[in-house]
This record gives sequence, C-alpha cells and structure tokens, in this order.
Amino acid sequence: MLNNVILVGRITDTPRIHDLEDGTKVCNITLAVTKPFKNQTTGEYGVDFIPISLWQGSAAITQRWCEKGDIVGIKGRISTRVSDVKGVNVHTLEVIGERIVFISLKSNQEQVSEDVEDEDINE
Repeated sequence: MLNNVILVGRITDTPRIHDLEDGTKVCNITLAVTKPFKNQTTGEYGVDFIPISLWQGSAAITQRWCEKGDIVGIKGRISTRVSDVKGVNVHTLEVIGERIVFISLKSNQEQVSEDVEDEDINE
C-alpha cells in the first residue's frame, strides 16, 4: 500500500508549537495550495486549504523559521480520524508532515540554511 503526498503552498498563519501532556511537540499549520486549473466562471485559480501536523523536530524548525505567507514544500501522508461530536461521528482528514522544505521565507535565508543543517530535527 502507498500513502504519500507532496504539497507546495503558502502558510496561512504564524506557526505555533503545542506541547502535549507527554511532552511531544506538534505544530499545526494550514497550507494554501493553488489548484492547477481556473474556475470557468471567474477565470481565477482556486485555492485548497490543507491542514498539516508537524511533529517534534519538524515542528520546532517550522515554528522557529516560518511565518505567515512563507512558501514551503511538505512531504507526508494522509491521516484520518473519527470524533464523536454530540452523538455524530465526524470524519477528519489531515496531512501528517514528515519533511518540510523551505522554498521562500521572509526571514534571512542564508542564516536559515546554516542553522537548519546544524539542528537535530529528531529531538
């Protein structure tokens, strides 16, 4: 079986890390990804807003270097879960980011590439 996804898009909000009770770090971002075709009515490209969860080292690096509007590439896998909301099963789909690539950052890119190479993303 194969569950792989590659996305390139803009981060829609400033990344924030959340520490779970067991000490695990997670950074939830939304990636705005332009659709590859134009809307026939408006003549404009649409956008998909895709939720992505980054964990541990990837979460820390993303929160440290990325801002709203930065363009990144994400390699990951699709994950689903079911939650009970007032007696109704709600199905949720998200991407679990396994790797992030900085394509266009607003911050100092030379410093980013040097520091990212030195960091241990498997913390």
